[in-house]
Amino acid sequence: MSGLGLDSVAETVYLTALTRVRWRLADLNRHVELGYPHADGHPQPAGRVAASIDRLRADGLMVASAEESGAVRAVDPALALPALAASRVWGLSAGDSRPQALSIAQLIARHEPPGPDHLHGLDEMNSFAEHLVANARREVVILSGQHRTGSFEFATPVAEAVLRRGAQLRLVWRSELIRTPAVAAHATWLRTRGAAPRIVPILPTTMLLVDRSVAMVITGDRAVVNRATSSVTPLCVLADQLWANSGPGPRRPHLPDETPRHHKVLRLLADGLTDDAIARQVGVSVRTVRNDMAAAMLSLDARSRFQAGVRAAQLGLL
Repeated sequence: MSGLGLDSVAETVYLTALTRVRWRLADLNRHVELGYPHADGHPQPAGRVAASIDRLRADGLMVASAEESGAVRAVDPALALPALAASRVWGLSAGDSRPQALSIAQLIARHEPPGPDHLHGLDEMNSFAEHLVANARREVVILSGQHRTGSFEFATPVAEAVLRRGAQLRLVWRSELIRTPAVAAHATWLRTRGAAPRIVPILPTTMLLVDRSVAMVITGDRAVVNRATSSVTPLCVLADQLWANSGPGPRRPHLPDETPRHHKVLRLLADGLTDDAIARQVGVSVRTVRNDMAAAMLSLDARSRFQAGVRAAQLGLL
């Protein structure tokens, strides 16, 4: 066990899946069986590999390919592992392994993408977008002119990664998209998280802009990554103009904020607020705040509130 919070077979399958943009299930199964024997020297049973793939998909570490039916791809560790850690920290059950911050940080560092200037295909764009978003610190802007099944633009884990860190998420969609049921459902979820999308009748481009320093401009099944200030600055101006001239989507009844209370408590603690101040801001009792902190310290294996905050930050929970 390396500390990722996975059993040995699932960890092997995930690390193998990271070596390619996507895998056909039979190829991944065969590669793991032949290339990664179990501790006793025998290949992994096919059933265990298949079960691990199912578990990885359920845990959000693998998803269906957006390009090839029946194929899968590994979700970027910078996005997937903090999300797994968040679910395990607050929902440990018998048999679950606790993810370790150092192990997660080491894998993310090893998997640092080379930073291509050109991307080909939706799977490649999704993987690169996941890495950019997972490392955002201040702001993520997504301009969406079309809906494609499996695209990062409408993926809940991508939005969740931004919101979990407290960064600003600004979404501008072409107005016709809201008629698509999947898009409308995503919009409803975004509203519960305080990140309601805005709409415009015409959108000149599809783009991901992260921290006003990196922009991925998408045209069809290709994307160009811009990092130079001379290229990114005009795109920031365009994004600001579109946001200023956009309007809210169709009105919906007021929905309560569904950010997990535990995440709010940890984030406010990291900001230096007292138990009383946190309780007032979250709208719970001081006892509830203290119970949440006690649970966090236990799950994070921390001996103090400060250490719990540090480990939560290392795991990408803040």
